[in-house]
Amino acid sequence: MYQEIHYKKIRDVVVFGAGYAGFAATLACRRAGLDALLVDRRAALLAESGWSFADETGSSSDPLWLEWRALLDRHGGGGEPGAMDGAIAEVLATDLVLHERMPVLYYAAPYAVERDVSGLVSAVIVATKSGPRCLCARRWIDATDAGELAVLLAADWKRSLPRSRTLNLFFRHPHAHPLPSLDLPAPDALPAGSTLRWQPGKWAGEQVLSIKLPGDAVRARTAWLPSLRALREAAAGDLKGAVLTHGSVMPLNAFAPRRDGSALAKILPANVCFAGADGGALAEKFDAGARAARRLADLPPGRAGETSGARPESAITGEERVAEVGIAGLGTGGAIAAIAAARAGAKVFAFEMMPFPGGVGTGGGLHVYYFGVKGGLQEEVDGRVREIMPLFGTAAQIGGFHPEAKKLVLDAMLSEAGVEVCQDAALHSVRTRDGIVEEARLATPGGPLRARTKTWVDATGDADFASAAGAKSRLGRAGDGMLHAYGQSSGRAAMVKDAVKLHIINFDAGYCDATDALDLTRARLAGVRQYVQERYDAETRPTYIAPVLGIRQSRQIETDYTLSLDDLINRQRFPDAISYTGCHYDNHARDYEFETDEAAFWVWVCQQWYGRLACEVPFRMLLPRGLKNIVLACRAAGVSEEAHHSFRMQRDVQRIGEAAGLACALTAVADADDCRAVPFTKLRERLIATGALKLQDLPDRMFGNHADAEYFETTPGQVESWLEELRGGPATEALWHLYRAEKLARPHMAALLDSADDTVSWRAAAILAMWGDERAEPRLLRAIRSREDDRARDITRPQQEWFYMPRWYGALTILKRCITPASLPVLEELAADPELPLNLRNAVALACEALAARRELSIGECARIAALLARLLATPAPHGIRGPQGSPLGKVEPPSVPQPTDLRRAIEDYTWQLHFAVARARRALGLPAHGEAGKFLQDERSIVRRAFAGMINGNKFAAAQVPAPRQTTVV
Repeated sequence: MYQEIHYKKIRDVVVFGAGYAGFAATLACRRAGLDALLVDRRAALLAESGWSFADETGSSSDPLWLEWRALLDRHGGGGEPGAMDGAIAEVLATDLVLHERMPVLYYAAPYAVERDVSGLVSAVIVATKSGPRCLCARRWIDATDAGELAVLLAADWKRSLPRSRTLNLFFRHPHAHPLPSLDLPAPDALPAGSTLRWQPGKWAGEQVLSIKLPGDAVRARTAWLPSLRALREAAAGDLKGAVLTHGSVMPLNAFAPRRDGSALAKILPANVCFAGADGGALAEKFDAGARAARRLADLPPGRAGETSGARPESAITGEERVAEVGIAGLGTGGAIAAIAAARAGAKVFAFEMMPFPGGVGTGGGLHVYYFGVKGGLQEEVDGRVREIMPLFGTAAQIGGFHPEAKKLVLDAMLSEAGVEVCQDAALHSVRTRDGIVEEARLATPGGPLRARTKTWVDATGDADFASAAGAKSRLGRAGDGMLHAYGQSSGRAAMVKDAVKLHIINFDAGYCDATDALDLTRARLAGVRQYVQERYDAETRPTYIAPVLGIRQSRQIETDYTLSLDDLINRQRFPDAISYTGCHYDNHARDYEFETDEAAFWVWVCQQWYGRLACEVPFRMLLPRGLKNIVLACRAAGVSEEAHHSFRMQRDVQRIGEAAGLACALTAVADADDCRAVPFTKLRERLIATGALKLQDLPDRMFGNHADAEYFETTPGQVESWLEELRGGPATEALWHLYRAEKLARPHMAALLDSADDTVSWRAAAILAMWGDERAEPRLLRAIRSREDDRARDITRPQQEWFYMPRWYGALTILKRCITPASLPVLEELAADPELPLNLRNAVALACEALAARRELSIGECARIAALLARLLATPAPHGIRGPQGSPLGKVEPPSVPQPTDLRRAIEDYTWQLHFAVARARRALGLPAHGEAGKFLQDERSIVRRAFAGMINGNKFAAAQVPAPRQTTVV
């Protein structure tokens, strides 16, 4: 069962803030039969638990609170009876939201309001990753501590000051008994009135350092390091063998209980109730939200959807920031870009959606590097992380860099460089004129903000900034619009041979369109729900749920140069090189029938999924076409679909972040209005000085694998040497070079096609097929008929087993390059096989599409294809429902990083792909889409809806044809 969310739908109530107050208010409204939407600018359900890790639970007699506590206790959600574990609370609350069908919208921040003729609030404009959107409701609840809605409504709104702000830092130790409690003297670096307490946690082997700061303390995270040093000095014996597992992403703000809301009611519109900044214990905050929900009946309803005719506006005048360089996003590339730009002498303003810098490495649970090339400013960052990591645990325990240590280092370096940072800020809109960004508008907890800078670095990951400025982009692969799988990581600590170690939990959780706030919300809910367990214990519980989704792919911006797979294979060098990249073809997809033909050839014929790829990175691939003062510093930079799978690693993005920040600073200081006019000699000099343009021998792999100088060593080779490899042992990249050297290699392929050696003739046929040569068709059909499979000859390394597919899979996939009507009998045989797996049915349909596009077919041939397509849909397709890491062969492939067995398996329904492939083939025949295709316009997944909307409306993957955005939540 599904429930839709439409932006323009008129609701009974909208609740802002997904903490305990907002959660309770929405749940109470839901139980009262009201249509209530819960909105949060992050994706922090019960943030006081899952992000602050509050330890003061409190008590309440409210029936909903008692029900919530009973749910936690049934699952062992607190270790000891009556306790509440932060991560588990977030997981079970997410499961409850989905079970109760409570509509949720994450990644949305209020920016402006509309009022009806009587002055009541009728609509709120929110900033989202999909652009500004309008929410309509009759009544409203602001359950945020900052008063995010209230500040837009009342010019004299005063934000409440908390009584205290508490950080909790959790350690896991190997002792069988709890350690004694200890009050520590507060270091001088902490604000006056701060206290430190070292005490047992809720689980066996857990100890907590609680840092209580006064309510007016700012930049609370700066208390971490002096507090940890004080702990090491006072309790060194306790910390032997211990490791810091997690800590407060944001402090818990404790407020005085507020019982009388009359003063607030006088300054807010009559249909708005404020439920934030109330109480310190979790139960008190919950009660505040529940009370607000029950007061709604006494509030007059606004005329939702109607306006007074005035423009939507905030009650306060938005603040303005002026700088030379603007940084959109302080994630993986943005933090490095901001530091580099400021060090180059520019005045830098940076905004970030999260309350911390560093992106997926610090907030996504992926605190290890996977390939990329070392060097440059990132080495300084890593060096400073190494210096403080002993405060957190040993390198062997952490298994990479500690994410909290990197947060602290980036915080310090941004501050030292003089970067002005605005956190918790959502991009609302961008004003551009003649290709120059003039102003960016942001939604912050304190109200609207406008930023004007000379140049901008787009480090948003999804290129939200460049897209809002007008940059053209593509989204998803050409075959079906599918994007790379996302991950929802978490923390875990467990005993391994009498030692406590952190584990990196990284798995493919599903697919989502990260440019759509609704689909991103769906993905977050689904990802967190995968951590539901019947019963939690100290060894298998998640210590935290990563605040940042592991989005691997979204937009790719059209830039002055597009890096290609061929560039990577040939170790391409560029006159405007600003960086290096090195990895392998790290594409998690298994359905290569929808990947490009070059991708299928590289992986399924050349067998090079693990083959080394490396090249220089040109400055031009960071420059969006049509825009002058934006430089990209994120995974959305100019790479082809195939090149993306190698160029998307943390080190890659950190490297281009440094180059982008420097380029924008040098351009701004030179008072130029186009980043293409950057003094390139100066840019290269600075990159050489930091080591960013040096291929160095840096053997230290403490923080993860990297591509060293050997990745860039290449022997050009000649046709004869490539032919020798073709005739010889396992498949190699020589097959790619022969394919690309068509003029020189073509005379040899016809002879090799007739070889008595099946391996030689297969490889020759594959190359000929890639050239569109119909002489390859009979050999490919022979491979399909005989179900040809010779992995012993094709591959030699055990790692290749994960992505190996039988030759006949590859033959069917590339058949479309050279297909003629002679293939019809084989395709008909395949379509008649009820055991034919989904992916091969897809390939058959796509081959039919190619045949219809390549040839003038007779009426009889068209009829045969139409009947064939109907047979593909006539029986359920095996392996159509499987996990994202499942194989088309029907087996579950082991992930590269072993995952806990207690996690729920992520399951995806891929059967839409067959209907999509059939609809494509029918369109090539001049036929309308079959009737079942229309149902996918209502699929819960944005990617699926977009694919079918474009297909059925005759404009493949056209975003403008997609139905109104919506969210669906699975029950």
